[in-house]
Amino acid sequence: MRTLLVLALLSSLSCAVQQTGADGEASIDPVRTVVTPGETMDVTRHTTIHAQEFAVSRERVWGALMGAEADFGMPLQSADPVAGLAIYYLQTATPRIAGRHASSWLDCGRAPGGAPRVNTYHLTLRLSATLEPVAESATRVRLSLLGYARDRGIVGDPLPCTSTGQLEKRALAVLAARLGS
Repeated sequence: MRTLLVLALLSSLSCAVQQTGADGEASIDPVRTVVTPGETMDVTRHTTIHAQEFAVSRERVWGALMGAEADFGMPLQSADPVAGLAIYYLQTATPRIAGRHASSWLDCGRAPGGAPRVNTYHLTLRLSATLEPVAESATRVRLSLLGYARDRGIVGDPLPCTSTGQLEKRALAVLAARLGS
């Protein structure tokens, strides 16, 4: 069982490297995870940051962001209008997020036979949105999605998953529609 867990983790990491690049800037996050009681493993997750500029004020973008919770399919966990930071957070045992299979948004490795494992895990997702003023009437939104998966039958820390980038792109499209861009 431990071997399967390590193989799933390594599969997830190889996918993370492939996702970094063309769509946005990459952030590299070191993650320490408990594989079995008393045994930890350090992994590195590459997170792509998706960004889009909107030709509207920061206040208008913030308002659109605060109204998009239902469209994102994730509840707002925290919001700091001064820092321009909003975090949407979801924990779920269902294989559907925002109306689609979890595998549309996250890659958590493959099961024997090649089926996506993400649809069988308990998932934790955190979508972070940061607003950056570009000019008085222009704002850049930077989004990143972090996901973790925990097998319901195994004790240990959740394993890091890799975003497919699709949820972030969908969130930017939602904001564009709300802003009329």
